[in-house]
Amino acid sequence: MSHLPTGASARRLVAAVQKLERNLNTAGLPRFVARLPVWWLSWHYCRMLDQKIARIKRIRGKFDRWGPAICAASPVAQEKMEMLDLDRSMRTDIEYTKGTMLELRDYCEDIGRMFDQLGYDSAALKRRQTAFMEILDASCASASRMQEALTRHDDAVLALLRAQADAATAHAARA
Repeated sequence: MSHLPTGASARRLVAAVQKLERNLNTAGLPRFVARLPVWWLSWHYCRMLDQKIARIKRIRGKFDRWGPAICAASPVAQEKMEMLDLDRSMRTDIEYTKGTMLELRDYCEDIGRMFDQLGYDSAALKRRQTAFMEILDASCASASRMQEALTRHDDAVLALLRAQADAATAHAARA
């Protein structure tokens, strides 16, 4: 995923766009023409957010499908003691994905601040930013539900294994 500018890079971009706008104004161009770089930048971020929204929706769709699939498969898997995530790698991967989504959220907020610094207000950009934040929040919630389903499944399988081990130990002690 390409990264949106944050911090210092956003400040440099703001400074560059403001300088370009001043130069265009100084050259005698009308204000609306001098603002074209800011408009283009906003349009560019709108397109980028559209792409990111589509990607995050696909990721959320996977979490939404996998979570219930794990719950549905759990009783059978518990009987067969399958799908045990002892090293927690699956949950760790999901947590990493959630962390990345939260970073994207921060980047989106930085972009909003950047346009505020430029004195540019775009309803289209704000709508996309709101939609992006909402899909990120929903995706993180879906990912958390999947992590919880994995934990419940693993706990149930481990309890079954402990019970079998205890029964085997008790049987061996009697023999």
